[in-house]
Amino acid sequence: MKILLINAIDPYAGVEGRYPPLGLGYLAASLRKHFGPDYFQFKIVDRDIENEIAGFAPDLVGITSVTQNYNRAKNYAKMAKARGIPVIMGGIHISMLPGSLSRDMTVGVIGEAEGTIVDLLKLFTQEKRLAPERLSDIAGIVYWAGGQPALTQKRQPITPLDEIPFPARDLLAVGRNTYIFTSRGCPYRCVFCASSRYWDKVRFFSAEYVVSEIDDLVDKYKVEVINFYDDLMIADKERLKKIVKLLKARPYSGRVRFTANARANVLTAETVGLLKEMNVFSVGMGLESGCRRSLKYLKGGSVTVEDNLKAIRLLKQHKISPNASFVIGSPDETEAEILETLDFIKKSGLDIADTYVLTPFPGTPVWEEAKGRGLVSDDMDWERLSVSFYEKHDKAIILSKTISRERLYQLFLRFKRLNTYLVIKKVFHHPSLMLSGLRRVVNMIKGLGKNENIVLKSAV
Repeated sequence: MKILLINAIDPYAGVEGRYPPLGLGYLAASLRKHFGPDYFQFKIVDRDIENEIAGFAPDLVGITSVTQNYNRAKNYAKMAKARGIPVIMGGIHISMLPGSLSRDMTVGVIGEAEGTIVDLLKLFTQEKRLAPERLSDIAGIVYWAGGQPALTQKRQPITPLDEIPFPARDLLAVGRNTYIFTSRGCPYRCVFCASSRYWDKVRFFSAEYVVSEIDDLVDKYKVEVINFYDDLMIADKERLKKIVKLLKARPYSGRVRFTANARANVLTAETVGLLKEMNVFSVGMGLESGCRRSLKYLKGGSVTVEDNLKAIRLLKQHKISPNASFVIGSPDETEAEILETLDFIKKSGLDIADTYVLTPFPGTPVWEEAKGRGLVSDDMDWERLSVSFYEKHDKAIILSKTISRERLYQLFLRFKRLNTYLVIKKVFHHPSLMLSGLRRVVNMIKGLGKNENIVLKSAV
């Protein structure tokens, strides 16, 4: 039996296709664990979908999609249905908005999918179809019943997480620089974040599981850099200590390098010291704002501007590169407050500072606010929620009540220029980054040069 798994992304947008879709790898691995390694023939794709469907001739299609790419997902589902192939829809968008299940999708998976996909495939292999009268018994899905989307009971989270097998990376393109997840969920609830609502609560893979997966990456794929893509992998400090201890005993200790994501208010001298021992060379943080009022709106008072500065200093003291993301364009944020954040970045010592315009994603408080103002709906052009504000600012949903679209775009460009300057500065101060860094700089300058003349010195 053939299963085609589709990652609904823009394959030509660098950030979307940078890494393989581990989520689909987890699904394939879970099905192999239950049915046996050879029961299904899998293929995972992200482009040329119509030809892939025709050439591979799958018995079933699975699609995953974030909100901004949901138009693509709907189109792919239509291609499959036209050939009589049932479609299982998954990913964060359908989980946050089950009612957006299209008529071309047979069923949508709500939330964590490893157990749900096994139940769905048990039914499919028995009956050769996903009959609506049988779907009501499967927890954690939305399906069509009587012409309406029907939700089944909520599926309980998988515990312990170690029950989930490593993702089927043999189906994916794994480079020397790749990523893993060591946990699911985040204890915080930033106003714009759908991820924490998707996972509902925080769970961790054990230290032994994590290091065993790293062993696998090094042994099978000769990986040299591993990115911990968790929302907050350092949340459990005792587990972090154990991971460090286990890694230091490995023969590749000191040779494989890591990056991680962290939160400014949980970074202590001890935690940063553990990251340094692990051979972490870069830490990304969602600092969000250098303005106290904006930061409180975005992160609910759980972190301060002083916390942000302290975290940057701690990382630099341990010679770990501090990188951060920021959000501008909150509903009541003024231009002066946005410029506070720009000034914060200039003085902060950050190596990279990516900036985004606040975007209302389904399932978040920001979505509800935007919906209340009539800016979004449950049936809209989902590309308008792209995080790529530079390329799509003319279509983007603007939440600001104080700044016009055009003025916000001009402010955004100042942040983009500043980040280009920071990257250039980092490259020339770190010769080991010269080749990859120069590529990034060239791409950034090409992007900036599309619509305007660049004066880098104006950023500093």
